[in-house]
Amino acid sequence: MRHMSNNKARDLRNDQEGKAGSGLRGRCQSMLFASIGVQAQESANDDLDSCVKHEQIVGTAKGAGLGALAGLGAMLVAHKKEDAGKAALIGAVAGGVAGWATSFYTANETCYKKNPAWIPESQLNRTKDYDKIKKEIRYNAKQGPLARMQSIQVPGPVTPNSQAEVKSTFIVMTPNGADAPVTIDRKLFVIADDKETEVAFPGHSSQQLTLEPGQQQDVSHIPIPPDAKPGSKYRVQMAVTTDGSPTAVASQQFTVTQ
Repeated sequence: MRHMSNNKARDLRNDQEGKAGSGLRGRCQSMLFASIGVQAQESANDDLDSCVKHEQIVGTAKGAGLGALAGLGAMLVAHKKEDAGKAALIGAVAGGVAGWATSFYTANETCYKKNPAWIPESQLNRTKDYDKIKKEIRYNAKQGPLARMQSIQVPGPVTPNSQAEVKSTFIVMTPNGADAPVTIDRKLFVIADDKETEVAFPGHSSQQLTLEPGQQQDVSHIPIPPDAKPGSKYRVQMAVTTDGSPTAVASQQFTVTQ
């Protein structure tokens, strides 16, 4: 057997050590970038929370008059930033303005307008292709462009200061299987005393997209106020239309638990 020279052996070891070091550095860099991404997201969430609390106070003061000022007075006495929103909302109730939910989602909308980068994006994926849906619903070209809502699900539990996950499934079909221009509209309602109040949808309330025909699933997340009471009810609604087709609408109610 021929023996490897000392120089070749040394070069081989150096090469192996270099590859190992490179792999380790790559893994460390990936972990570092992932950590930075998480920290950036947490920072953005903290900034949004801070903005929402501030806008609740400002909005309450504008809308509630003396009642809100009473709440702001309580806030100043408390000298606690985390109590600011609650104190203002106490004043809001005294002043007769809309409830905490309307205040919360209006504040969210204002913060999104000031900082568009904070607007959460929904996740949209095609779950069944054109041919499969064509067979399932017996679609034919004579029906023309078709949009149909299939379901909206809100997996529980939904708790205060959490994110309600909304999964909306719909189909879009075209006579020739070409991509379709689709309009999606999303709405959120708060239910109290058997009455519904529409509030600002926390995200893109309306979108114009070009989608592949077939079945699509849209996943969005709705922030729940930290002081939401167990038993609080919501209704989320989604509407879809394509290329002049009748608008397809579906909705789902969900309740905040402990």
